[in-house]
Amino acid sequence: MAAARKNTTEDRTSERVVSRTYRAAIRIGEDFITLEETVTLPIDASDEEATQAVDLGWRIYQAQRAAIEGQIASVRESAGAPQPITVRDPEAPASDKQRNYIAALQEDLSWSSEQLAAYAREQNVDLVTMTKGQASTFIDGLKKLAEERTSYNGQPARQEQPQRQADGAPVNDKQLYALERLAQQHGLDLDAEVQRRYGALPHDLTAAQASALLREWQQRPAPGRRPVSESAL
Repeated sequence: MAAARKNTTEDRTSERVVSRTYRAAIRIGEDFITLEETVTLPIDASDEEATQAVDLGWRIYQAQRAAIEGQIASVRESAGAPQPITVRDPEAPASDKQRNYIAALQEDLSWSSEQLAAYAREQNVDLVTMTKGQASTFIDGLKKLAEERTSYNGQPARQEQPQRQADGAPVNDKQLYALERLAQQHGLDLDAEVQRRYGALPHDLTAAQASALLREWQQRPAPGRRPVSESAL
């Protein structure tokens, strides 16, 4: 959007002049650049003098822009290419921060737990026992998918989350697998533990019961291991 402002002033010698400022805000991507040019001429200036003043302002702008671009290129050259991101202790269990990031990307993709688990199987990643290195690679893949979907749709991919499973829904395969792995990590007998708590076998649990048990075991540190986050719920 452009705006013009016109001011008439008198200098110290009482010479009448006209000062005119032209300002334009230009949007480039998500950024705005403001261009402003002020020309001050005697009130009796000719068309040729006005044209010369505008041309001079344009040449000044071009010279300034060339100088800035040269400085930017010099800074980038001296700084060199950015170092690749390295994962500290890549064989350690995935951190809570990584797991939370995966959950956020899952929401961006509008994926259900089953869809996330299927993608993890394609990438040979165990969501329960994955390491920091595996989680980092897995996150990069999810980010790429989210960016591709955003680019294709022309808008953010975040949509309404699917409705959570009803409390009476049966336990799913992913929950059973997670229960087995956690029971093994904690040295527990899964069948006996489920029988003691719910009077049933693991396959007879509801999704809500399995989630409650997973949540409890995930918050309990396993011997020599950090707690596993709630990604399997």
